[in-house]
Amino acid sequence: MNNVIPIGINPETGEIGRFVPYGQGYEVTTPKQREARRKHVKRAQAVESRNGMRWVACYHDAIRDITQSMSLTEAGALIRLLPFLRFKGDGKLIENGKPLKQTDIQRIIGRSKAVTIALLKRLEELSVITKETVGRANVYAFNGDFHTYGIVNEGVKFTKLYQYHTNEITRDLDLNEIGLLYKILPYFHYQTFYLCANPDEDSEDNIDHLTRERLAEIIGHEPETVSRLISKLQSKGVILSTKAMNSVNYIVHPDVMYRQETEDAEYAGMVRRLFKQHRLRQAM
Repeated sequence: MNNVIPIGINPETGEIGRFVPYGQGYEVTTPKQREARRKHVKRAQAVESRNGMRWVACYHDAIRDITQSMSLTEAGALIRLLPFLRFKGDGKLIENGKPLKQTDIQRIIGRSKAVTIALLKRLEELSVITKETVGRANVYAFNGDFHTYGIVNEGVKFTKLYQYHTNEITRDLDLNEIGLLYKILPYFHYQTFYLCANPDEDSEDNIDHLTRERLAEIIGHEPETVSRLISKLQSKGVILSTKAMNSVNYIVHPDVMYRQETEDAEYAGMVRRLFKQHRLRQAM
């Protein structure tokens, strides 16, 4: 059907113009209705796109309790291992359908046998992972109080960490560099993507943004260390520094972390453009 409305004559007024033929399948909409429809389609596309992204639930309270007790290297190892959670896998770390053994983890995190064994022992002590002996080998799983995949613990605040995107953009970073990414998970604001002390705050005016000094204090590292790690993650497009008044605030890419069930397509799109513009400036 031709979508162009033909020129005709109004039989009542004799006026010449384009008139909608009754019953011909045309629909008259106002500019406001067309804009609302455009936004609806955009939101639906964003929801469909995000639903196809694999993510791990990272529970705030449990992670916050061990933030200062764990090293950046230990935290970075967890970031490397989270992509190996599988649906209905009971938290087990699985690759190509088989549970990860100590030698597999050694390869994944890029550490020696002795260092890997010590690191796994420490993560067991922190209760983040559990160990089970199967035959002559040990296999490992994430404690569901810290992380789950495919299911969500009811009534517990969590941040979604997108497995594929996070793994890809941090592939060539060291464990201690991506360890910061793990430690900031409980401080990711659910709506604005900023790092803050009150990530569940509804009013943007009341968000308690984390400066470099406060973030360093919360996660148990020196401000200079935080600056260096932020710089590394910023170079990879994970974090962006923004200036507000006399302080620097931090925002995390929405394709790395997210909290809402459905995407605010317009706001998330705006944040993605900020990251893109920053990358372009870096490349100049």
